[in-house]
Amino acid sequence: MSGSTAGPSPAPSATTGPPPGASQAPGPPLATASAPPTGEVDRKDPSAVAADCFTRWQSFDARTDPGPAAGVERARDCLTEDFAASLGAGGAGAGGSGTAAGGDGQAWQEVRAAGTHSRVTVLATTPLGGIDTTATGRVVLQLNVRRETAAGGAAPVVTLSTPALTLLRQTDGTWRVAGADLSSVAGDAPGR
Repeated sequence: MSGSTAGPSPAPSATTGPPPGASQAPGPPLATASAPPTGEVDRKDPSAVAADCFTRWQSFDARTDPGPAAGVERARDCLTEDFAASLGAGGAGAGGSGTAAGGDGQAWQEVRAAGTHSRVTVLATTPLGGIDTTATGRVVLQLNVRRETAAGGAAPVVTLSTPALTLLRQTDGTWRVAGADLSSVAGDAPGR
């Protein structure tokens, strides 16, 4: 016969997501996601702590903040002592070391003169790589983050990122941030 005994060749599958093994940012596509409701933070929930702490740490308003380390000082109660110290918490001078805002005193003055302010919204959190290790007392969470930054009266510029935070459970059962990888570890978020 004319080869009718051979099975049909499988059609190539349409790829709609990342390649196998690629990490995907948690939560809904950033372009369409909305922020979760705000309220009292459950300090025994690592996801809630990560979202609240990252928002306080990374948001800033140069018009009112005393210096570039103001975000670290705002978030100090949700950071481990070692991590807070590495970020310049309690540093000399009104603004501390400037690690959180990414600049020295001169750069902060330029940001202040421009009236720059930046609001961070954590849209979703998930265990990095999909592996939940909260039972061990240490968890790494990947965040979907939207940042809106404006200077003066200009329209805000929106940027998206997927940083990762390491949290440690304390002896009282609460969680604190012990480290951060601020690079976008998942690449582009879904929907981008």
